[in-house]
Amino acid sequence: MEYSIKELADLAGISTRTLRYYDEIGLLKPSQINSSGYRVYESKEVDLLQQILLYKSMDMKLEDIQKIISHGDYDVSGALIEHKRQLIHRRNQLDRLITTVEKTIAHNK
Repeated sequence: MEYSIKELADLAGISTRTLRYYDEIGLLKPSQINSSGYRVYESKEVDLLQQILLYKSMDMKLEDIQKIISHGDYDVSGALIEHKRQLIHRRNQLDRLITTVEKTIAHNK
């Protein structure tokens, strides 16, 4: 099945601007550009977009996602372990901020 950029954007719940940006940076290229200059996507690109959106939902950077999907020998496990470490660090920072806010609230009562 073929999808226009608008159809794919609606299907995935993202903007056409995002798809154009993914094309611009080489993250998700359309399967073809038709004679009218419109991007056309097929099932392969739909599957790849789902994978990209999964990694994005894990707060991964686009450049890391690019490495994962474009290099078959890329160390996905290592990237995920590093990403987990970064998430834990961010969680710890948020925990400290929450503690500070709670102390401030208690002090202002």
